[in-house]
Amino acid sequence: MMSSSAKRAAVLILPLSMMYLYILKDVLPLTATLLSNYEQTARTGGRPSQQHDKQYSLNNSTLKAAAADDNVNNNIQSSFERSNRLAITKEQLPIYLLGTSNNTNESVSVIPWGTLVNAWNRTATYSDLMTLADSITYLPPVDRNKRSVIMLHCGPKSGSTTLRVACRKNLEATCGITSQKREPKGYMDETILYPLIRSCTRTHHFCTKETIMPIDVPVFNDTTFIHMFPFRTYDEWARSALKQAFDRGGQRGCDSASKLISECVPSRMEIDFRKYGKTDLSNFKEVAVQRMNDYNESHIFILYHHRELEKVLQILSGVYNVPNLPGSDGHGKLKRPEGTCDDGILDRYHDCFSHQLMELK
Repeated sequence: MMSSSAKRAAVLILPLSMMYLYILKDVLPLTATLLSNYEQTARTGGRPSQQHDKQYSLNNSTLKAAAADDNVNNNIQSSFERSNRLAITKEQLPIYLLGTSNNTNESVSVIPWGTLVNAWNRTATYSDLMTLADSITYLPPVDRNKRSVIMLHCGPKSGSTTLRVACRKNLEATCGITSQKREPKGYMDETILYPLIRSCTRTHHFCTKETIMPIDVPVFNDTTFIHMFPFRTYDEWARSALKQAFDRGGQRGCDSASKLISECVPSRMEIDFRKYGKTDLSNFKEVAVQRMNDYNESHIFILYHHRELEKVLQILSGVYNVPNLPGSDGHGKLKRPEGTCDDGILDRYHDCFSHQLMELK
């Protein structure tokens, strides 16, 4: 009889073998749904998704069991290494979504950026995006000989206060790196961040805000980057971001925001279109895809619901065998004062900036 590990190998590897037959025949029409699914998963090392199929269950025990089998993992990794050499376009970049609403099981789905960017409008919810994505069984595997680095891309009104504190304390505890500011070292400065990632090897978590990965940053041959971007429905985010101006300065804070917004000038406060999750992801992926193609760097992109931060980090900790981030279960601003700014300011903000949401590429 076939052993349980052999069965798992057959389930995971056979679809990848089929996918490479398609590649060898140069039959990769992006308009063909089936081949598109194989192509997406080829670049991520996962099994191909099946449209119209039921949502696959993903729990930590299953993932750990599969990852623990060396034969299975080595075969998956071999396929992942080969497929990672295939050039991809920005539109094909796979974005992974994790559904964690069920207390016992989690589900993972994948959606190409080209589909995601067109569906992510002002009122889109995380569930809406999950519905459009293809359900798969596993997150993409990583090379065990490479270090896994989880980059937490922070933005206002989506858990950034919790992450700033957690990452600052974690850097001090693991690498003895202190910061005189509220945020961790390198938080908004690429010239500091990437040398820090190289030198501070005793941690796997780094927080950053509004940064990119410039093409002239020396290649990371020994690292797999797992990028986490927060999702929050846009209109909800904008309303919460404007309220922060009131929370910080009362009516004076609202007046300051109103003055800039009335002139359609980007604000340095929370209500700044450049700081929204979709904008940040769109900007970062530009050079990241180029680095993946030119340098064969390893990058995995995950879009998570901002309220599920702790659960998602726990999942990634189990899947990729990295420690959890201490303090990620914190809540930065549980109590907010009553009141907010006038709705007219929010309307003006939308008139000035929100059309850009669907212009992102």
